[in-house]
Amino acid sequence: MMKVVDVRTHLMSIPHLKDYRWAIGSPRGTNNVLVEVETEDGIIGYGDACGTRSAEAVDATIRSVRRYVIGQDAFRSQLIMDTLYRKGNWSNQRRFANQAFAGIEMALWDACGKALGQPVHRLLGGKYHESIHWFGFVQGGTPDALADHATRLTDQGFDILYMKIGIRDDVDLLSVASVREAIGDGVRLRLDVNEAWTRNQAIRMSRQLEPFNIDWIEQPLVFWDFEGAALLRSMSPIPTILDQSIFTHYDVLRMIRENASDVLVLGFHETGGLLQLRNAAAVADAAGISLNRHAVLGESGLSTLAALHVLSTIPNLADGNQIMSGLFEQDVLVDGQVEITNARTPVPDQPGLGAQINWDSVGRFKRLYMEVGQYPM
Repeated sequence: MMKVVDVRTHLMSIPHLKDYRWAIGSPRGTNNVLVEVETEDGIIGYGDACGTRSAEAVDATIRSVRRYVIGQDAFRSQLIMDTLYRKGNWSNQRRFANQAFAGIEMALWDACGKALGQPVHRLLGGKYHESIHWFGFVQGGTPDALADHATRLTDQGFDILYMKIGIRDDVDLLSVASVREAIGDGVRLRLDVNEAWTRNQAIRMSRQLEPFNIDWIEQPLVFWDFEGAALLRSMSPIPTILDQSIFTHYDVLRMIRENASDVLVLGFHETGGLLQLRNAAAVADAAGISLNRHAVLGESGLSTLAALHVLSTIPNLADGNQIMSGLFEQDVLVDGQVEITNARTPVPDQPGLGAQINWDSVGRFKRLYMEVGQYPM
């Protein structure tokens, strides 16, 4: 037994290199909650909770369940997590609670790996993949700026690019055309609408986008419209994919039953931790569906490290997995811990997650949170 003696949180505002432009808005930074779980042996595990909606609400949620974590065996993370939902009365609020509790669960895995002197991926079954393949995230406020950034990303070795649309139909078409012309036909291009389209709009836009050789369109409809997603999938000339619709392995089962998605796009902030992401991936695997890792606004580079560990253990992993830490002007990690070469990062073998926290950066981001608070969308 390795007893947990404390759970601590740090609210942070992490500035972006440039405004992050998507269908909902254009935030200038990321709000994040760094979680520390300390054990009786003095081991500290680190986790990453998503603070996009409200870092204060996430922090309050974590603090509300500290009493169910402190005194428990860190190696019994599944029991601890179930207790948080049942005794904490969060079972019917999983879409919010999962994004907070993922930070606790991640920190527990980190602490356990450190205690055993083993990387987290070995605790989860070991590496199926030696490295993880990422997308290149195209950023820019105009079609020309997007095209320029897309070219720079392909020069860096990214062979799958991802860009946000759902801004305005005519602007979206111009932006996609500009990017496709810049990168040529040899690079795969994925689009994310973030629930911005109606059913008719989605059908119309998918047909207008067909000439640009699109790999897939992600979450074109509002998250609850599984029926519409299935209808669109049957009518669209481009594969259509769900992410905001899916938070649990129960949602994955519904997605499969309703034939609503070609690929599962999902991350551990939606599922409430690394183990539940593996469970969701296993459900998808039973239906012959691949998992593409979903990254969220609100995570830091610590989540990238955690993703390397858990994704490496998932057999039905897709390519072009999502990564957000490249958006920051500075990260919470010491520089050099996530190196990308030809769109790939080797899976680390250090104990736990292998995270080295840059406490100077954390201090800066905490002070910035006190100054600017929650970044508006």
